[in-house]
Amino acid sequence: MRYHGIGHIVGTVPDAPENAAAVDVLKERACEVGFKAGYNRCISHVNLLFQGEFTDERSGFRDVDTEARLAAAVEAYNNLSFSAIEDIAKCLEAEDYVDRLRLLYANIEEEEEEEETVGSGKGDAGTRGTKKD
Repeated sequence: MRYHGIGHIVGTVPDAPENAAAVDVLKERACEVGFKAGYNRCISHVNLLFQGEFTDERSGFRDVDTEARLAAAVEAYNNLSFSAIEDIAKCLEAEDYVDRLRLLYANIEEEEEEEETVGSGKGDAGTRGTKKD
């Protein structure tokens, strides 16, 4: 845990379902802003070309404040809390925080032990004995 624990903790943030959901919302809101701006720019070019009065009536984003929706999504992402980090904070508040952290990451320590027994790290890839021709 001492050698690899921080790496596992840091790895939980990008892999967290909370992060994935928030990033999906951000991407969706950014696309909406871009679509609305592109649609309105296209209308302005067409109106210049045809001397007409085309509007955004048929746009799905008519009267939708896409910029405010994007700003709200960015604000939500900036205030995002991760359950994995909250679990670590709860462990650190206890007197026996080391034992609680070990319990929280018990499966990680087991995986590390399995990786260490697979190979010696000297290029033998976990084989035992010698290769016979």
